[in-house]
Amino acid sequence: MNFPATIMEDQQLTENIIKKVALRFFRHYYKFRLRYEDQPVVAKYDLEGVGGIVADGYYSFKKPDGKLFTATFEATSKESKDEVMFKADKRTLLWDGLAVTCISMVALAFFNLRSPFHSLDNTKIGERTALLFLVGLVVLGLFVAIARNFRRYRYIYAVEQFKKYFADEQWIALSTDVFENSNDRYLRELKSQCVFNGLGLLTIDKNLDPKIIITPSRHDIFAGKRQALDFLPQKKAQEVAQKGKLDLFPALMSGGSRQPKSLLRYRKSNHTQIALMAASMVLLAVIFMKEMENPALQVVEKQEFTEKIAKSKSNGLEEPSTYLPDSSSMPKRKKAADGKFWDLENAQETTTVPAESPTNELADNSKRSVGTTGEFTEKGVGNLDILYDCSRFYNFDGKKYIVEVGEYNEYKLAATAVTAIRSKGVFSAALLKSCFTDERKGYMVYAGEIYNSAAEASKEMDAWVAKQKMSEKFVANWKIRAIEPNIK
Repeated sequence: MNFPATIMEDQQLTENIIKKVALRFFRHYYKFRLRYEDQPVVAKYDLEGVGGIVADGYYSFKKPDGKLFTATFEATSKESKDEVMFKADKRTLLWDGLAVTCISMVALAFFNLRSPFHSLDNTKIGERTALLFLVGLVVLGLFVAIARNFRRYRYIYAVEQFKKYFADEQWIALSTDVFENSNDRYLRELKSQCVFNGLGLLTIDKNLDPKIIITPSRHDIFAGKRQALDFLPQKKAQEVAQKGKLDLFPALMSGGSRQPKSLLRYRKSNHTQIALMAASMVLLAVIFMKEMENPALQVVEKQEFTEKIAKSKSNGLEEPSTYLPDSSSMPKRKKAADGKFWDLENAQETTTVPAESPTNELADNSKRSVGTTGEFTEKGVGNLDILYDCSRFYNFDGKKYIVEVGEYNEYKLAATAVTAIRSKGVFSAALLKSCFTDERKGYMVYAGEIYNSAAEASKEMDAWVAKQKMSEKFVANWKIRAIEPNIK
C-alpha cells in the first residue's frame, strides 16, 4: 500500500487514504494477539456481504483455539461525514409512540372495566371513542416530547450497519476534520453510541497519525444475536449478486427499504409495533363487549320490552305481604332452655339505671323497676324516633358537635334519659355509638341539635340555663363532644 507520509495543508483526507492508514494501524494494534503463526493474516478493504453490507476494512487471523478472529472498520472522511452524524429517526419514534398509546388506552379501558368512571352503553359509543382518542393524543404527545432525545431515535448509519453482522471488534475510523469542534453534539452522540455498542473510535490527522479515542469491547455485547458474514471484494460480490447467488433477501436485510444504498436503509422495522397495536385493538374490542353486557342504560323497542316483561318469571309472583324495614332497632331474641326463642322486648324483667346517670334527677327516675315494653310506650320511653341509622350521618362534611348527656349500654336506659330531657322542653335523642366509634354496642344521649362548632353547642347549653329550662346543677356533668361518621 503506497500513500504519502503526510498531506498538504490545503488538502483533505480522502476515504481511500483513511482506509489504508486504518489497515496499517490494525497490523500494529493486533500484532501481539495470540494466533497460529503458520496461518496467514487476511487484511483487505472495500468488501461487501449479504444485504449490501459494506466493510471498508477487514482484518482476520486464526486464534489458538481454532476460532477465527475478525476486526472490521468503517472509514469516514469529511465528504462522507453523514455516515457518522446522527439523524432523528422520526418514523421509529412515531411507530413507538402509537404502540405505547394503544397499550395505554387498553390499560385505561381495563381500569374503567374494574372501577367504572365512565359507563358505556349503545348511546355512548361515540363519546367513549372520542374520550379514548383524546387520551391517545395526550399520551402520544407526552411520549414524543419525552422520548425524542433518546439514543434509540438518533440514527447513525455506521453504528447501525455494524449491528447487522458479527465481528470480534468493530471500529469507526474518521479524519479529524469531520468534527472540527470537540464539543460538537454529533461527536458527543457518536462517542456515546460507540461506548454503548462496544465499538472502537479512531481518528486520523493530516500527518496520517492514528489516535485511539475509544477502544472496542472485548466481549460480545449482543450475546451472539448477530451472525458472521462472508465478505467478498465489492466487484466480486456484485457479480455474484447479479447471478442470484448472493443477497437473496436484500429488502429483508435492509428493513424493507426501496433504496438499498440509502444511508437510512438500516432503520429499525416497525413489525413489532404493528403487532402490538393490532393486539391492543383486539383487547379494546373485548373490553367494550364486556362493558356492553351490563350497560348502565339500554335502549330497546317498546314491543321488545313488552315481550320481555310478559316472559319474565317474576311476572307470576305475588306481591310480598311484609317487607324488611331499614331500622337500627331490631327485636332482641334469646334462645331458651327448651330450644324456643323469646323476645326480650316483651319479656318481664327488672333493670336499674347505673349510678352514672347524668344528673341526680335522672338517677332518681331510673332507680325504679321497669316492666314490659307496654309500660315504656305509655311513658313515652319506647318511641323509636330517638334513634337513627348510621346512613343519616354519612353526609357530614367534617366534624360535628353535640351536647352529650351520657353513654348507656342498653336501649331502655338511653330512652329513659331522652324522656327526662324532653320533659324539660329541650329536644333530645340517642345516637348509636357504632356510627361514630369502633364500639359495636351502646348509645350516646345528647340534648339539643347537632352543631357545626363547639362554640355553638356551648352557647346553646348556656341559653337553656339562662331561660331556666334547666339548672346549672342539672347540666353540670354534660360535655361538648365532637362526632364524625365511622366510615370504613
